[in-house]
Amino acid sequence: MRRVEEIIHVVPEEREEYIRKHLNPSERIAQILWIHGIRNQFYYSLNDLILMSFEYVGREFYKDMAAIVAYPEMKGFFVEKRRKDVPADEQMSTNWWAPLKRLGSALTESPMPDDEDEGLTLEEQYRSMISGEMMEGMPVNDISYDEDDWSESIHI
Repeated sequence: MRRVEEIIHVVPEEREEYIRKHLNPSERIAQILWIHGIRNQFYYSLNDLILMSFEYVGREFYKDMAAIVAYPEMKGFFVEKRRKDVPADEQMSTNWWAPLKRLGSALTESPMPDDEDEGLTLEEQYRSMISGEMMEGMPVNDISYDEDDWSESIHI
């Protein structure tokens, strides 16, 4: 699996339509993307930029990407200009995309010990933390959980 991230600039007057079209692709476009290995596609907004991420599960990334854009159904679906092809003075008035540079990664493997005597799975440990349940012998932390918090984060 390969993770791909891009930053996309869409001019304000086309932004709402772009987001609507990409968050709700037609069945045919969804099938084309799926056939060519695109999975778990996410879109994020940052000021005037859209950050897009997807997982690629195929074996020949560049061939699959070329095949996707060759379908007539895909015409007009993607932003075609790369940032490097758009002059600096036109970058705010032109739609463009650019790959994000990967800086590194963290927590790609579980940092938890493989202690079979722990008794609880990580899921069970998490659930006990957010419920406030304390097990005998566990350190006492002041943990609060805000059920209205959209991020479902634990605040310590």
